[in-house]
Amino acid sequence: MVLQSSGCILPTYTNHHDTIPKLLPVKYHSELLTKQYWLSCYQSHHPCHHLTTLPAPVRNMKGTLMKYNSEVVLLSDEGITDVDTYRDCLRTLHSQAVVEAKMNFVPNRVLGASPPDISPLESLLPRSVCTTLTQLRSGHCRLLNSYKARITSGISDVCPECGVAPHSVEHLFNCQSHPTQLTVQDLWYNPAAVADFLNLDN
Repeated sequence: MVLQSSGCILPTYTNHHDTIPKLLPVKYHSELLTKQYWLSCYQSHHPCHHLTTLPAPVRNMKGTLMKYNSEVVLLSDEGITDVDTYRDCLRTLHSQAVVEAKMNFVPNRVLGASPPDISPLESLLPRSVCTTLTQLRSGHCRLLNSYKARITSGISDVCPECGVAPHSVEHLFNCQSHPTQLTVQDLWYNPAAVADFLNLDN
């Protein structure tokens, strides 16, 4: 599985379902791309190779590519003389980014824990439905009054069906006015049934 981003083809952190990638968070992905670019500058034929020989600024008023030297220089110490060596260094940086991202993992706000793998059958659903399911799994969805109340004044965080409980993702599966055997976990395990239950196709 690969991820295409900013004109580059990068390996990405994936689960055991080849069709469902787990992407690095934007912060770690952006830093990874920057480190990989700085690494490429250490190739003698790179147009910005001369930047790698410049002395460090006397005062580090603003961060530059040199701030990644501690991670990149170690990989380029022996010189990057062939494509295979360069690719090995890229993979090393990627592995380091994955480890760092996993160490700083933030639990899913809906489950309060690490989310399970998404059923590969979700790929058979229309894109608009997949988008809404993804938003529900994040807890940020315009179908929810709990979300709309945070961004729009005058909207109350109350379920429009029962008029009692807060209108959250959890409540969608527990509302007495719209009973179901489905659970919050089915957003991952059985997205097609959840889409049908919530009439997401309409």
